Amino acid sequence: MIYGYSDRIAHALAFVAKHGRPPVRPGAEGSAWPVEPGNVALILARHGADEATIAAGVLVSLLNEATPTIRPALVEKISQKFGSLVLGILEQATEQRYDARGKERSWEVCRLDFLAGLAQAETRALEVAAAREIHVCGSMLTDARRLGAEYLSGYAPGGATALLRWFGEVVETMERHPVGPRPSMLGELRSLATRLSEVIETE
Repeated sequence: MIYGYSDRIAHALAFVAKHGRPPVRPGAEGSAWPVEPGNVALILARHGADEATIAAGVLVSLLNEATPTIRPALVEKISQKFGSLVLGILEQATEQRYDARGKERSWEVCRLDFLAGLAQAETRALEVAAAREIHVCGSMLTDARRLGAEYLSGYAPGGATALLRWFGEVVETMERHPVGPRPSMLGELRSLATRLSEVIETE
């Protein structure tokens, strides 16, 4: 039997709402924060992900943007409330945006390290990462259509060119993975990236 309600997922949504919007870094996709956790969860559910993966998808944006001063407490609370499986997924699906001294790393270094991590990640973490990239790419596609490709410079140094390269590298890394996320997710991300490229080229 397939159930429509999940206490664990509802708890994750409540946890995100309680802890509020994370600090926004310059160039971060923070403007999408109010809707991102729910959208990522919906994307995962639509592709048939299990409960633990969807819960991690709800929480990934919060942990991804957490600064070194608040991240340890968040990790501890997530471990207590959602268990080691969800925390393990998150640890593989989030970016290491700060170095050991608490200094923020560059966008390029952070993304390269994240790709290296994806190559070793388990399937659930890959699906959380893929769902978040689907959400981000879809949001960028909407922004480019409404506001123009130049608006994408706020998402990353290098603007549209760097972002298109990034989505291509994510897809390629996941395709090379021995197991990878489910093909439908890669297909959706690839399609969105292609449509984003087409919008940018017509500008």
